[in-house]
Amino acid sequence: MPESEALAELVPQVELSEAEEAERRRCYPVGAGIEFADLEEHGRVEALDQLREAEPVSWVPALGGWLVTAYPLARSVLARTEDFGVWAEPNLVRASLGVMMLTSDSPEHERQRQPFDEPFRRRAVYERFEARVAARVERLLAELEPRGECELASEFATPFAIGVAGDILGLSLDDVPRIQGFYEAFAGAMTYDGDPEPQRRAEAARAAFNEILHGELARMRAAPDRSITSAVVNDPGTELSDEEVIAQLRVILFGAIETVESMVVNAVYLLLRHPEELAAVRADPALVANAVEEGMRVIPPVAFIERWTPAPTVLGDVELGRGEFVGVSTLAADRDPEVFEDPLRFDARRQNARHHLAFSFGIHHCLGFNMARLQGPIAVRATLGLPGLELVSAPEPRGFAFRRPPELRLSWDA
Repeated sequence: MPESEALAELVPQVELSEAEEAERRRCYPVGAGIEFADLEEHGRVEALDQLREAEPVSWVPALGGWLVTAYPLARSVLARTEDFGVWAEPNLVRASLGVMMLTSDSPEHERQRQPFDEPFRRRAVYERFEARVAARVERLLAELEPRGECELASEFATPFAIGVAGDILGLSLDDVPRIQGFYEAFAGAMTYDGDPEPQRRAEAARAAFNEILHGELARMRAAPDRSITSAVVNDPGTELSDEEVIAQLRVILFGAIETVESMVVNAVYLLLRHPEELAAVRADPALVANAVEEGMRVIPPVAFIERWTPAPTVLGDVELGRGEFVGVSTLAADRDPEVFEDPLRFDARRQNARHHLAFSFGIHHCLGFNMARLQGPIAVRATLGLPGLELVSAPEPRGFAFRRPPELRLSWDA
């Protein structure tokens, strides 16, 4: 449906009276005591564990909504799309990245996602891209290795993620700093502090990026290639307009860049911080893939997911009205001891590590999860192969919506 028509149907966020707000604070005292820093800073994550134990669905004034911290309830929110939707006025992902599959409910979601589904299935991904991913990793590390040091995110993980995303979609993304700047602007606009400047920067980034992507679509129409994007735009049966294709590309790229670079950084960080797990992975390289999954559980790249209630519903023992904001803390859910034994321990052999919610769940489950599961182990395994690899410095992981160490400095024998 055209965006102008759909906007009239957006779910508004409920406005509480002072008495209603006071009553919710009284009923949920642990949630009322949560500060935004508890959701963002590494050393304050224990507050989420306390919240999960006392109030697994809680009113959190610092968010202006409900926060879900227990794993079963978090999965329920993500699965029950008829009760917890994304098509809402205050959706910050929509405000930042626009109307696309991740900010649309059924049936619009399926219409927008379907043209991109098949190329991201596991067999197609591994057959088409495994060798190309390995070759890109080899090239990047060959450039870095003689130096004997690097900052892993900016000098390896980011150009790796952007380069592979370009390979997958057939897009020319050679200007890595510019593309990275766009996505830093998009991520920065997904904030709850009320500052309008990040949103202004995201709108400017979206306009500039749209111009680039329009040019790419024109190039593919003039000279079709074997890329995923070319197949979509040159399919006579596609129902998506150019603007809609570009909107899907923006969010696919967001996941391909933000999630993948954080996945690589977080896994390397955790392995170097846990020598016994590093030794196990080096002794059995087949463990690398599971170690990457465990890294996503311990430090989920996407640590927070937002939903709204289009109609009154019930979650656990909490009655919710229409227009309620419900946030899912994947960080807290993936530390739920009812699901993950000894959840604070990083365990490369954890048998259910893949059950983490970092790829979300339900119809909005990450489109590119098979691609991410191909990329992560290849990049991490190659990085660990640098001779004499050592962790030089790394601040603790942080981030409300997107989580990783702000930087990760490594050294090795050149």
